[in-house]
Amino acid sequence: MTEWHGGDGGTLNAPVFGWMWPDKVPGGGPNTETGLPLVWITQQVVEPQDGRTGRRCVFCYDPEDDPAGDLALGAGADYYNEAMSCDWRAERRRRVECFQAAEVLYLHASRLGNAMADDDLTYVYSYDRCEENYWNSVAAGAKLPRPEERLSIAERAFAHCSVAAEAGIAESCYKLGDFLRDGRGCDKDVDKAYQWYRQAYDLGKSDSPLYWGSAALRLGKAHEEGEGCTQSFQEAKGWYSRAVAGLSAAVREGESWYRGAHKSAEAGLVRAEQEVSGKVLGGRRSIALVSLVRHNLCPSCHREGEGEL
Repeated sequence: MTEWHGGDGGTLNAPVFGWMWPDKVPGGGPNTETGLPLVWITQQVVEPQDGRTGRRCVFCYDPEDDPAGDLALGAGADYYNEAMSCDWRAERRRRVECFQAAEVLYLHASRLGNAMADDDLTYVYSYDRCEENYWNSVAAGAKLPRPEERLSIAERAFAHCSVAAEAGIAESCYKLGDFLRDGRGCDKDVDKAYQWYRQAYDLGKSDSPLYWGSAALRLGKAHEEGEGCTQSFQEAKGWYSRAVAGLSAAVREGESWYRGAHKSAEAGLVRAEQEVSGKVLGGRRSIALVSLVRHNLCPSCHREGEGEL
């Protein structure tokens, strides 16, 4: 991360993003004790005259001009998408720096009460997008660290996911259930996990089939294993059936990363139907199959469902 004061004069040598404390520009911005700086937003451009590529400064983000955090959320999404388009080997540095810019901008939006930013930060921390190179307020000269900086990366992910789930974001509700089910960044609590899966399903019914389908997949697994609820293969069958319907619709709508989850739902439905009909491996479940279910793997390919946290 580069402390930078803008003013590239229209040249193409700007960094991926720059930051500066507000006391270095007249007129405002947050107090440095908040731990978040002003952010210089840059974009990669191609010079039409000679085809040169580089980065050009677009504007300086100041939360004083963004009361709802929407501007920070949008700019963070632009950086996140740019990072995802980078080749992780050949463009690793640019990729990480774009994720770093997204993190700082999402933190601004989160501080301004925009819960969608908390949902996005869950992804940043869960997948370690910045490769352990996260914003460090004190190292950058702030008087106090932000509260998140006292937590582990897993704890940060859980904290932001909790905020987004409490705000009623369906996607965050089932992700929060995953954290609680696995004890990741928090104490394990399968009963609360199940409750969040049900809430995600109920909220998701008025939203995308991706959300209610993903929640139904988790509810099917919960009933199959008896985690946080009564074990019931009949209930599992019903939830897996809903998951297949929702996730197949999501894949048709372009959510290709969830093909693995769709396959997992189909496999779960087959297992539940076999259990209900009493036609499972001579009446006994395969130990290997049980292990796959508990580790959230797709029995058909032994790989984690794509797009899953």
